[in-house]
Amino acid sequence: MSNSIPQLHMRRSLAALPEIDVPSGYELRAFASDDAARWADLLARNGELGEWNLDRALPFFAANSRMVLPGSFFVMCDGRPTATAQLHLHLDDVYAPTPELGWVAALPDHRGKGIGYLVCLAVLRFAASVGHQEIFLRTDDHRLPAIRSYLRLGFEPWLFDETARDRWDRIRHVLRSP
Repeated sequence: MSNSIPQLHMRRSLAALPEIDVPSGYELRAFASDDAARWADLLARNGELGEWNLDRALPFFAANSRMVLPGSFFVMCDGRPTATAQLHLHLDDVYAPTPELGWVAALPDHRGKGIGYLVCLAVLRFAASVGHQEIFLRTDDHRLPAIRSYLRLGFEPWLFDETARDRWDRIRHVLRSP
């Protein structure tokens, strides 16, 4: 077994989704086929999702990609992307046929303004609109602000692997602490 800890999993039914409310000063838009450089730049500037450049991003925008461009979104401010989230299909793996909410990121100077929640909700509403019944996500234990947002969105911990129960118990304890 590897020393690396698997990512935590969460899932949510796509029933009864809240309405989208875009905060003043921001706009929401779906991805376009030429957004790879903008997406890579935002993920790199986010600082929490590893090294990103155009070469790494391009496969996500390829014709055979599992990322659904009309179901993947930017929150824009002054014409620039400030947050993002994507819909990824799982057709033939352990998660099939449930889609994934992935690569959720916001620029540090725009955090705490509800735009992460907004961009995730846009993905959920799109997934529901095309007939999906449920969605899942993967996250890391230390991403507590993101986990709080996912819980507000109605996601629940998914005990996907043998380490999950203890890790979720620790996270619940930390989130309840003042």
